[in-house]
Amino acid sequence: MVTNRVNDLEKAYFKVVGMYCSSCKSIIEKQLKGERGIRRIDVDFMTDSIILKFDPSIITTEDIKDRLEKSGYNFIRIAS
Repeated sequence: MVTNRVNDLEKAYFKVVGMYCSSCKSIIEKQLKGERGIRRIDVDFMTDSIILKFDPSIITTEDIKDRLEKSGYNFIRIAS
């Protein structure tokens, strides 16, 4: 995971292990879209990646990791 700070929001990049299709994409989007503090989520199952914009004063990358793992997925850091 790599993070950048943008106007009090952070941008995080995740590589998801086990995301193979559009159904996987939908599961992850549903798990994270309703979370307080997440402003934008872009999930791409073709590259197994997620880009998030979030407010770190409301939700942390650890919280995001926990949500992902509850859906049955793991993430690894994407080098910038």
